[in-house]
Amino acid sequence: MKFVVLGKYSTQGLAGFVKNPSDNRQEAAKKITEAAGGKLIDMMTLRGAYDFIAIIDGPDFETMAGMKMLMQSTGTIEDMNIMEAVDFNKAAEKAAKAASAYRPVGK
Repeated sequence: MKFVVLGKYSTQGLAGFVKNPSDNRQEAAKKITEAAGGKLIDMMTLRGAYDFIAIIDGPDFETMAGMKMLMQSTGTIEDMNIMEAVDFNKAAEKAAKAASAYRPVGK
């Protein structure tokens, strides 16, 4: 399953960048992702509301939630949002099926 992760570094995490600007954060994220059973596909630093985006191939949402717990518990990340890629056509099929069964009250 593919997941998109948006995150924000904490003050502590940013201080780590300043102290060690040559550390490879993507390599660290790769090791943590692999240890949890996933694969880091890509990671980029962002400008804007979030500091980074990561594309991860993971076995399930629970694995990703565990990674979030671990990452936030280190104190270097304060906000990590996990979004799961979905098949929009399958979602539309389910909506169409539900719509065919739906009858507004009084109609």
